[in-house]
Amino acid sequence: MNIWEVSILKIIDANDGSATLKHIYSELPHYIALTIKHEEIKYRVPNYHHQTRAHIDDLMDSGDLVRIGKGTYCLTAKGHLRIGSNDNSS
Repeated sequence: MNIWEVSILKIIDANDGSATLKHIYSELPHYIALTIKHEEIKYRVPNYHHQTRAHIDDLMDSGDLVRIGKGTYCLTAKGHLRIGSNDNSS
């Protein structure tokens, strides 16, 4: 399993099943040991922000997440299953 994708899903799950990008960015360092390369600024934001958005796109493509608003994402039933969450109400 992709540690970035699983971490993003767990962050969203821990936030009642939906979260903003800002929240995901703030919580990722608690799940993934970010390196200096991750923290380097590229296009005015840390590199890990770009990587996070790419993984979110992949999670939406796979059906694990849906976008519910600008920069806001919600776990799907498939996403809950992927991380083994007991709440499959989405």
